[in-house]
Amino acid sequence: MVIDEKDRRFYIKKSGLKNAGMGLFAKIPLEKGARLRVLGALIRAESASDACTVYADKHKFRVGRHLLIPLGYAGLVNHSSKPNMEKIVEKNRRVSLRTLRAIKKGEELFFAYHPYAQTRFGFGIGKK
Repeated sequence: MVIDEKDRRFYIKKSGLKNAGMGLFAKIPLEKGARLRVLGALIRAESASDACTVYADKHKFRVGRHLLIPLGYAGLVNHSSKPNMEKIVEKNRRVSLRTLRAIKKGEELFFAYHPYAQTRFGFGIGKK
């Protein structure tokens, strides 16, 4: 499987958040409800594959009993207690991030990590 995401709506640059590394930004205005599909590898939680990819733990998306390791733009959407995107999981385990409101050109994209992930990775509930 080859994943080579190309989506002209987004670009990558240094995040505006302190110590966050890179972030994902809107290259064009996005309307409320616009979606970014999370491309990646789906693995079973607490499996050998999960243990072998511990380096990606901060980026994994929980999908029921599975974890989705993002291999595209969605992996660069950082956490905020005031998100402008939300995670959507469909019945077929397809995951997307959906805008909660209109997004301006040049605006950084954020979603709220699950409370477990916030605690585990030291974000603290309520912190940006």
